[in-house]
Amino acid sequence: MTPRALDQLFLGGVLLAVFLYPAGYTAWAMPVLLAATILDIASGRRPWIPTAFDRPLVALLVALLASGLASEWRLESAGLAVLFGLTMWISVYSVARVVQARQEVVRYLVAAWAAGGLLAAVWGILRSAPYWPVGASTPPLLQTALGTTLAATAVLVLGIWTVADGAPVRILAAAGLVVVLTALELTWSRGAWIAALAGLAVMVILAPRRRAGLLVLLLFTLILATAAIGPGRVSLVRRIEAVPSATFNLDRLALWEGALRIARAHPVLGTGYGTFHRAWPRHMPEDIVQDPTTAHNLYLTFAAETGLVGLAAFLAFIVAALGGLWRRIACTRGDPRTDGLWVACLAAAVAVLVHQLFDVTVASVHMGFGFSALLALGQARGRR
Repeated sequence: MTPRALDQLFLGGVLLAVFLYPAGYTAWAMPVLLAATILDIASGRRPWIPTAFDRPLVALLVALLASGLASEWRLESAGLAVLFGLTMWISVYSVARVVQARQEVVRYLVAAWAAGGLLAAVWGILRSAPYWPVGASTPPLLQTALGTTLAATAVLVLGIWTVADGAPVRILAAAGLVVVLTALELTWSRGAWIAALAGLAVMVILAPRRRAGLLVLLLFTLILATAAIGPGRVSLVRRIEAVPSATFNLDRLALWEGALRIARAHPVLGTGYGTFHRAWPRHMPEDIVQDPTTAHNLYLTFAAETGLVGLAAFLAFIVAALGGLWRRIACTRGDPRTDGLWVACLAAAVAVLVHQLFDVTVASVHMGFGFSALLALGQARGRR
């Protein structure tokens, strides 16, 4: 295969994966990216694109594998650690490769994500409409996972609005934002709401232009989105009132307490990556009847499963990745075609990370791709 054909295969595969991500179908595109990566290596390329987070990522992978090998459930945990590494390799390599070739490709990636997110939002609304107040979802995603993808989508759509050249594109972006926010409200995912607010706040604070317009647009679209949910407004108010309620969140607090117990019992390497559900029965608080797979907090789950070593490696990886996106923003300041999009990518990554304070929605091959793609966008050391 010619180098040009390989470039097109990678670009097409990444765009397809990003487009399918918000609805939960990125796994369909992963074989394309894996095949493209294998062909790329066979043509003589190195099996990795240098990034700003190489060392922290290697440290994270080593920590996960070490926790797996030291685990009581060695085979299961080590296998999950290898799967995590494979997902990160394909995701980061593919995204970094297309951005390295041409950084302006961020425009196509954000547009593909926004288009896929709009379709996922419409699908979620249509699926939930006959059963309101049942939450919006798509078949592969629970309400919380759809909340993650839609929170990031809302931020990216806002980024498109900031770089739009004319009124027609801004109007389309504003209309799309109303639909996405409506579906996000209908997921009833409180963590996703907080995550979206965090991402939108970062977007407004760092937006290179039209800051006043962004605030007016957000206020207007939130009012329209809330009005659009009709009878569901009563359930919406009740969910909002439950956000700070300790009584309403006793199950979540119990999970966090149990995760801390596990982390204290296994402080160095944890119980093994992906084994929270195995260790939980031994450490769960009294009078709590739950059978969770995670602590509903990514950071506490890492502490329980991989110990202080794995948690420190994960946090170092996140800091390095966000730092790469920040530097990318600094490099593109003043470019009206892309500067707002790079800010939106950082803000979307923040939204995903904030949601992980309340859920662990990125712990799968599919959801892991979108998380990795956002972090990888700012890493490739390519030509400007």
